[in-house]
Amino acid sequence: MMPKLTLVIPAYNEARRLGASLDALSVFLAQTDIDANVIVVDDGSTDATADVALSYVVSDRPVDVITLTGQRGKGAAVRAGMLAADADVIGFVDADLSTPLDELPRVLEAFDRGYDVVIGSRAMSRSRTLRAQSTARRVGARMFRAITPTIAGLRGFPDSQCGFKFCRREAARDLFGGTVIERWVFDVEMLRLAVHRGYRVAQIPVAWRDHPGSRLRPSLVAFGVLRDLVRIRLRFALGRYGAAGPAA
Repeated sequence: MMPKLTLVIPAYNEARRLGASLDALSVFLAQTDIDANVIVVDDGSTDATADVALSYVVSDRPVDVITLTGQRGKGAAVRAGMLAADADVIGFVDADLSTPLDELPRVLEAFDRGYDVVIGSRAMSRSRTLRAQSTARRVGARMFRAITPTIAGLRGFPDSQCGFKFCRREAARDLFGGTVIERWVFDVEMLRLAVHRGYRVAQIPVAWRDHPGSRLRPSLVAFGVLRDLVRIRLRFALGRYGAAGPAA
C-alpha cells in the first residue's frame, strides 16, 4: 500500500514564487496515486508568504501553515515541519522545487526496499544538472564538501545539502527531535546523527535546477557555516547525541 506522505516546504519571503510551486505540486499529485499533504513553514517572512500558502488546497486538503516568530533559519523551519507531521513518510523540499517532483516515486521505492532515510544527491553518476549554479557558488560548494568530513565528521555523503530529504515518521521524530542546528548546515547534523544511530540511509540520483534568487549568499554565511560545523563536531565529541548504535 502506498504510504501517506507529508511534504514540508520551508519558506522565507517566498510569496512571489510559492504559488507556482504549490500549483505544480497540486497538478503532479493529481496525476499520481501518491497520498500527500503539504505543510509550509513560514520562517518569519515579512511578505505575504503565509497568506499565499493559506489560499491553496493540494490533494483536496488545505495547505497547513506553521509560522515561526522571527527568521530563525531553514533548519529551524524544516525541524518545525518535520516534527509537526504525522504521515508514514515525511520529507522536505525547497520552495522553488529545485529538484523536480518527478523524483518522488523513486523516493518511495527506496522506502519499499527498507530504508529509513532517503536523500537526493546531485553528486551521483546518474544525477542531472538542468541549470548550473554560478561559478562562485560552485566554488563555494566544492570548498564546503572538502571541509565537511574533516570538521564535522560526516563521510560518505558527497552532497549533504540537496533540499530533498525524506524519513520514515519514527526516524523523523528521532532525528529532528535530537538536532539543534537552525541554519545552513542542519542537513549535515541530521545525516551524521542518522549514521550515528544506525539508520539505513539511501542516496538517490536526482535532477536539479538552480533558481536565481536563492537566499544563500556564501560570502555572508561562511562564518556561520564554519561555526556550526565545529559545533556539530564538539557535540558529538561530548556525547550530546547519545551512544552510537542501531536505531530503536
